[in-house]
Amino acid sequence: MDQHQVPDCGAIQRLVETAEAAASSEDGAVRVVTKAGGKITELDLHHTAFALSGVELGELIVETIQAAEANLDRELSAAIAAQTGVEVQPGSFGGGLRPVERAEEEQA
Repeated sequence: MDQHQVPDCGAIQRLVETAEAAASSEDGAVRVVTKAGGKITELDLHHTAFALSGVELGELIVETIQAAEANLDRELSAAIAAQTGVEVQPGSFGGGLRPVERAEEEQA
């Protein structure tokens, strides 16, 4: 982008408003779709998810949300960089869920 050219703020706003990303847990028990700002638009639980304990399922859901947010952050950062020519700092668009402390780690 030319130094004197101003980025199209409306286009950037539309990118942010319409961006979404998905992630699935490794075992396929949980699938999440999220939008910028941490808005969860879909949470799908496969029947195998119900074989987990409540703590395990909760941790798996949070981990999958975090993965979806990371995917969204990467995709949105790349789209904005392509639109503006300006690199966007990682972590700018996610909902900011903190890492889960695994129950096994707490017991160790």
